[in-house]
Amino acid sequence: MQWVKVRVLGKGSYGVVTLAVNLEDPSLPSIAVKSSRLEDSHSLESLKKEKRILDRLYGSPHTLAFLADTTSFDDQLGGWAYDLFLEYVPGGSLSDLIKKRGGRLPEREVQDYTRMILKGLCGVHEKGYVHCDLKPDNILVLPLRDGTNYLKIADFGLAKEPGEEKQYRDYFRFRFRGTPLYMPPESFLFGEIESGLDIWSLGCVVVEMFTGNHAMKWVGDVYRNLESGCAFVMQQPYIPEYMSDLGKDFLTRCFARNPRERWTAKMLLNHPYLLPEMAVISATNSMQVRQGWCSLFADGHKQQQQQLLV
Repeated sequence: MQWVKVRVLGKGSYGVVTLAVNLEDPSLPSIAVKSSRLEDSHSLESLKKEKRILDRLYGSPHTLAFLADTTSFDDQLGGWAYDLFLEYVPGGSLSDLIKKRGGRLPEREVQDYTRMILKGLCGVHEKGYVHCDLKPDNILVLPLRDGTNYLKIADFGLAKEPGEEKQYRDYFRFRFRGTPLYMPPESFLFGEIESGLDIWSLGCVVVEMFTGNHAMKWVGDVYRNLESGCAFVMQQPYIPEYMSDLGKDFLTRCFARNPRERWTAKMLLNHPYLLPEMAVISATNSMQVRQGWCSLFADGHKQQQQQLLV
């Protein structure tokens, strides 16, 4: 089959993403082609890693689908390129959606989107991967016919694969694997990479859906100044006051400073904040429900902590 690149969708440090159509069968859906110059070894390895991971995650409903790979001459890149053929998601990114909606999504919608992202993360973590760069820019929006949206996690080029070190050996060279504003303290300060990194990032994404702003704020020159870096990680992530009590409790589980106390994706999926029948219940009884539910869940959480400590 002959696919032809028709327009550029975006550019980045890795290369370029273009929309492609099939000339032999125009009825086939368009695809996205992510390309990197063959001579750019760093970007090439990033795309090949993404191919390996998406291939393993194929069939997971909330991660972008990998279709095929090939090499071609790319006019945009001015040379031979490695191409990843990916599912095309026409709604843009979650970041685009937040901006389009004025920087604040309704709580019910935030709950729905958070549930989708967590389902995607469950699949990622169960296969032994850590995304490492979860943020609204890397979550794609698929508009559905009923007017709702369906989210898919994309951009796995920085992900940690099974068997990789849990911490950078050359920490000062690779200090920021991902985006610092979405990093938990242990990753920002010590380069630790485990699934809890994605959970902290998820909390940041939830705050951004509510407010249009980052949960964390820059403090001086965090890249070069140790004091500024420490001040950055010591701040408490912002939790919107107007969230429901259950929503605030959900975020405290994402933002636990001790990664061993941070909840897993599977645990968070069972948090009452995300149960359909519990969507945005009134403030008068949400605290009672939260306390009752958390007491039931405490034993299971302690067991999980004990397993982590072994």
